Amino acid sequence: MKRSIALFAGLTALGCGSKDNISVSATVSNVKLTVTEQTLGTQLGGSFALELEVGAQAEHAATVELGSFSLARDGATLVGGLKVVPQGVTFPVKVGTGDSKTIPFTLDDSALLPASDKANLCSGDVQLVGAVTHDLNGGETKPLQGSPGLPSGC
Repeated sequence: MKRSIALFAGLTALGCGSKDNISVSATVSNVKLTVTEQTLGTQLGGSFALELEVGAQAEHAATVELGSFSLARDGATLVGGLKVVPQGVTFPVKVGTGDSKTIPFTLDDSALLPASDKANLCSGDVQLVGAVTHDLNGGETKPLQGSPGLPSGC
């Protein structure tokens, strides 16, 4: 009887582990934003890194797809529909079980924002927000939030 209790306790302790061990974690870091006043409007540029990690106990590699990205302040969208450009990879991207990838991105600065957007973007800290989806655990969407900061050029 003692042996079966010890075996049960040992198996229970192993379990599935935390959700992070069987899923995808995603974060954005190194967010750098620039605003530049141009003759016909405001140019918004910048870069960031997307860090993806699949838990060591995930059932298989994860296929990760990009969602939408925007700039926000206090939960309100300032600039929606940012065109983010991954460097060196094409999405969807696969991340193996127990692996991680850091993918650099740039913002497509070819489209100008209205000239008035510079004052709004420079009136306080802004935050890059977005999402990725993956196919583990029946598919999940992971929200992303960069650290708030004031764009350079303000």
